[in-house]
Amino acid sequence: MKYKLLAAAVFAAITPQVQGATPYVLEELGNLSYAKHAFVTDMNESGQAIGMAQGVFDIHIDTAALDFDDSRLKNYYDIRKGEFEDIDEEITFTLEDIQNGTINGDAQQFLQDYLREYYTDSQLQKISANRTLEYNVAVEYINPTTEKVLFDVEDADYEGLTRSVENIYTGISEDGVKVGWGSAPYTKIEFTPDGDTESETHYIRDFTRRAFVMTPTGERVDLMPIEQTYGGLSIATDIQKVSEGYVVIGESSVSMVAEALERLEDRCDGENQPLEVCYEGYVTSTSSALYNRHATKWVLDNEFNVIDTIDLGLGIIPDEDELKTAWISTALGTNENDIAVGYSVVRYDGDKRRYYPVYFQNGEVVEFIDEDKYEQGGRAVSINQHNVFTGYAVQDIENTTRSKFFYHDIATGETRFPDDFFKSSSAVANDINDNGLIVGQGEVETTSSSRRRQEGFIYNINTETFTNLNDLLPCYESDGETPYAYVVSEAIGILNDGTVYGTATKTVDKRDAQGNVVVDSEGKVERESIVVPVKLTYNPDGVADTCPPKEKETYERQGASMGLIGLLLLPLVAIRRRLFK
Repeated sequence: MKYKLLAAAVFAAITPQVQGATPYVLEELGNLSYAKHAFVTDMNESGQAIGMAQGVFDIHIDTAALDFDDSRLKNYYDIRKGEFEDIDEEITFTLEDIQNGTINGDAQQFLQDYLREYYTDSQLQKISANRTLEYNVAVEYINPTTEKVLFDVEDADYEGLTRSVENIYTGISEDGVKVGWGSAPYTKIEFTPDGDTESETHYIRDFTRRAFVMTPTGERVDLMPIEQTYGGLSIATDIQKVSEGYVVIGESSVSMVAEALERLEDRCDGENQPLEVCYEGYVTSTSSALYNRHATKWVLDNEFNVIDTIDLGLGIIPDEDELKTAWISTALGTNENDIAVGYSVVRYDGDKRRYYPVYFQNGEVVEFIDEDKYEQGGRAVSINQHNVFTGYAVQDIENTTRSKFFYHDIATGETRFPDDFFKSSSAVANDINDNGLIVGQGEVETTSSSRRRQEGFIYNINTETFTNLNDLLPCYESDGETPYAYVVSEAIGILNDGTVYGTATKTVDKRDAQGNVVVDSEGKVERESIVVPVKLTYNPDGVADTCPPKEKETYERQGASMGLIGLLLLPLVAIRRRLFK
């Protein structure tokens, strides 16, 4: 494969040399003052970055809407009380305290956990867009880091925003146009079931996922799904600036599954619950999905008018008996050559069906993974302007499924799976630049645990060199004794000059759900690990430190060294642009 000659300088900067490695300089991008964690989802060559923050402090709970006689609330409190007793501590609040308006940090966390546990109950307040994900906000790293409100609205019951929506920023073009998706805010309605005389309060919303484009002036342009009955579903994952305007890719509902629709129409009669609540149960269902969802391309002109919406297709043409099931394909990355990459259901070994990484080109869904060697799963996530893309596939290694990163050259049809941290390490790629540099993260522990610590990496296609990014950072702080505060756990994107954006962990004073510093029974401030967004810039004058071995690092590195999060934010894998599930 051939790359631009100007790439030579970049390759020299971050390629192993005999005399040692060239380090990076880490800069923390900054978080919102009212959130615990933050991370990057995308950036452009101009250095504009977007992302999300999680762990928002002091979310307003409408306690007046809670039923304190509800047995579920009482049982949930008893369970929480038992958890305190298990660590020989006394619980710091009562339900009476909450009812009387006295809410401390532990009570705040209890209420948030309770509302998420019973998220599917339409009579309870919503503090996120679904049960599995903690509430998050979209952010722009523009110094200072700024929250961007996507679909939320102000409501007097919550003394501000409802905080009931999904806020996902996924991609940014070279001229600063952003894309992503979100959900409609929940609103209260009164409903009286048939046969009852008293009304009930229910929380409903207009749609669950809606793609959008955010213009540089902050105006939101919604990208509607192809099939819009009962709201439909759409997400946007990446954007490319072209001369005529913009190309946005992602996924949208394209048709409805006949059997699921029949069940919806039979059961949603509006007698015992609002129709909107019943409809949403089918829209969000995984076991009885209502929609077929396909990779989708939206074409916009320079004034942000949507001039075309294109179904990029599916890796199979369903037979009649397969129409009972919902099928999915998704586009996750695109380039200026009108090629998109992602994943789709495909056929293998006759009539069997699996989901594999694919790419979308000229109206076709193209497979390239050897089905005999790799299990179901994996994603193609990012493609450069030379039509080389990267992602990961799933392999059975030592009787355990592991993700292994790859790169594929469309011109040659060659797929390569480089060596990474060690044989049984799961390693996932997130981005590839035009100079053949890939970044991602992989497991760096050989324990049998299902959750193994991960760290960021950079791989050079040209020299076939795999390197832990943390080997390019200092061993110690400026005093020469204190261990370096950051560990890069994910590398999310890489610019053409080699600048890397990602997330790192660091240890700080622990804060509770209201943002208060936590102290133990002896008055000592507790500490915790948080996730922060970082930018790694190449330092041409730097010299790599020789660090002492890490205690938990028991593997032997493969490849020369240069010379969210796994435990903290597992759900983030589901919403990050490059790894959307």
